Amino acid sequence: MILEISRKLTLTFILALISLLLAVHGIVTGYAANAVILKLWNVTFVPLTGTTNYQIKVNVNYSLSDPSLSGQKINAIMKVHGPNGGVLKTSSFPAGFSVNNSGTTQFLTSIPKLLSRNLTTEIYFTDLNKSNVISNTIETLPHLENVSTPESLPTITNIT
Repeated sequence: MILEISRKLTLTFILALISLLLAVHGIVTGYAANAVILKLWNVTFVPLTGTTNYQIKVNVNYSLSDPSLSGQKINAIMKVHGPNGGVLKTSSFPAGFSVNNSGTTQFLTSIPKLLSRNLTTEIYFTDLNKSNVISNTIETLPHLENVSTPESLPTITNIT
C-alpha cells in the first residue's frame, strides 16, 4: 500500500515537472500564437549585376506582444510563390536571430530571371527550430512581368 502511494506521488511529481518544463520551454522559445506582430516596411526587386538572377529584398517591422521573447533567439521564413501559387523558394536564418521589443528584419533571396514573373512573398516569424509560427503572416503583391531596367523595378513601401 505504501509502495503504491509512493509510486503515485512519484508519477504525479514527474508529470508536474514535465508540465512545468514544457510551459517554460514554450515561453522561452515563443510558442504563443501572435507573440510577434509584423508590418511590411518595403519590398524591392532588383536585377543582380553579372548574374541571371533578381534579388528580392523585404524589410519587415516587428513588435513583440509577448515581452518575455525580448532577447530570445527566434527564426523567420520567407517563401517566394510563383504565378500559380506554388512555392519556388523558401529562405530562413541559418542560426536564427535575437529580437528586441521592436525592430526591423531584412529578408534577401535571389530568383532566376526566368522565374521572376508575378511573384509574391510570404513572411512569418517562428520559434528558433522553425516548428511553430509565432506571428501574423505578411504577403506582398505580385511583381510586374518583364522587369528589365532599374527604373521599372516595383517597390512597395509602408503597407500595413
